Amino acid sequence: MSRQPLPLGAWGSIHTKRSSAKTWLAETRYRDMDGKVRRVQARGPSAAAARRELQQKLANRKTPRFGLVTSTDKIDRLIEIFLVDLEASDRAARTKDKYAYCVKKYISPRIGSVRIGEATSGLIDHFIRSIVEDSGPSTARTCGAVLSWMFKVALRHDAVTVNPVLGVSIPRLRTKKPQALDPEQYQDLRKKLIAWEKASALGRPRSQELHEFADGMVALGVRPGELFSLLWEDLDLEADPPIIFVHTTVIRTTVGGVRIQDHPKTKHSIRQLTVPDFHVKQLRKRRLRQTKSAMPNPLGLIYPSSTGTVMDANNVGKIWRVASDAIGYEWVTLKTFRKTNSTIVARTMGPEAAAYQAGHSKVAMTQEHYIEERRGALDTRAAIDAFKPIRKSRKAQPSHEHSHTADGPAPHTKEPVPQPETEESPVSKETEPPEDPPKTAETSGK
Repeated sequence: MSRQPLPLGAWGSIHTKRSSAKTWLAETRYRDMDGKVRRVQARGPSAAAARRELQQKLANRKTPRFGLVTSTDKIDRLIEIFLVDLEASDRAARTKDKYAYCVKKYISPRIGSVRIGEATSGLIDHFIRSIVEDSGPSTARTCGAVLSWMFKVALRHDAVTVNPVLGVSIPRLRTKKPQALDPEQYQDLRKKLIAWEKASALGRPRSQELHEFADGMVALGVRPGELFSLLWEDLDLEADPPIIFVHTTVIRTTVGGVRIQDHPKTKHSIRQLTVPDFHVKQLRKRRLRQTKSAMPNPLGLIYPSSTGTVMDANNVGKIWRVASDAIGYEWVTLKTFRKTNSTIVARTMGPEAAAYQAGHSKVAMTQEHYIEERRGALDTRAAIDAFKPIRKSRKAQPSHEHSHTADGPAPHTKEPVPQPETEESPVSKETEPPEDPPKTAETSGK
């Protein structure tokens, strides 16, 4: 019977012998990850030391020779390979930038010196929990996603046998119920916002366009980045109805700065939207104002910056936070205007229309995160009135008091049933008593 071959990454019996006066040699046969069997040796001052040295050498040898990392390499080395893998992926530019920042800010400073083989689920869990305490669950989830990807890279190079992140409980984000503005609140906010813009202030003049940004997001339901990437060529005000084509967005990366990305957040975000009448008038005035002014606008942006370049949504968000606190609407963010649009569209046309307007692939996501719950009861009286009891008619019914049959009184019916004209039956003659003759003086005995 033939002998079974050694499994991949396994070795046979270890033999030791003295190689010199002060040195011992330990050797064995080892089957490498390419399937070939080779002799591996190690030396030490004693037989036991040589054996231990050889065993350590064999454990490290489990990583294939073509692997870029081993279990003894530090996580910082794995980070270098991960960043190359990240850059070559098809992830969005903002995602790449976010993951790279997470590695540089959190992962490398805290566990970069830990060896890959030492990264157990317990160690990763302790790291994630420390991020939750210091920076919040959102950052912790991002770090968990990055670490999971990193150790998938380590798995491909056989530096680990199990992804240690799989055993870690990543904290879930607490989603708040969406809150939107009703028409009365929006009119009040807009009035106070314009007053804040016109008020005198020390230092740099205040932005005079915040209320126009709010009008654009309420009217269209677009993301801030999508709003600031819109071009005049994407707009057709002469169509019936007027439409605008959303197919780009503004992003900010550490490498490219603020620029227009040639696609929005998702493929479902590419959509055509109708422009409401009030916003059509605003856009006509805005285009006329831009035409008369000498402000440069080489890209043909509908909402350019003060210097004619691409508007940075992050900077607008910072200005908005100052303005919203000043006018008493601190709970309103730029995203609130998008939720306001989704809520009003859902209540008038249904959640499916709101999901398309927002550029979402799933209606459930729009309902959970963008459509505000109704604050009052629905007026369903017109629908439920179909079940009201029907009252009996008060019209006079025909009297059947003197109607008799051979079996008793005739049953009451809504309409009298016509009886066929026939001869009187002898039964009726016998049962009906004859009428008494009229009384006279002779018959009465008087």
